[in-house]
Amino acid sequence: MPMWGSYGVYKSCRREYISLSSKFINDIAKYWRIRHGTRDRHTSLAIPVILATKLANEGYDVDFALPWNIGHGGEYDLDELFDWIDMISKTK
Repeated sequence: MPMWGSYGVYKSCRREYISLSSKFINDIAKYWRIRHGTRDRHTSLAIPVILATKLANEGYDVDFALPWNIGHGGEYDLDELFDWIDMISKTK
């Protein structure tokens, strides 16, 4: 049972999320680049792994990495990021 309320509220929220998700399925980006530094203390490593796995299983193009010994900052691989953007921009 969820901590925030009754099971009925949980079922209602879950049902609404599923219906909203199916309404906007065409609005999901085709390409995903996910980076999560292994020293990031704000979020568990499991969260980006689950997201990347779910997206890949649904057929989305996922570029996923767990940069070793990197914290929350995101300016450590800008050249790779711009190369990735160039690559997907040229993809038909």
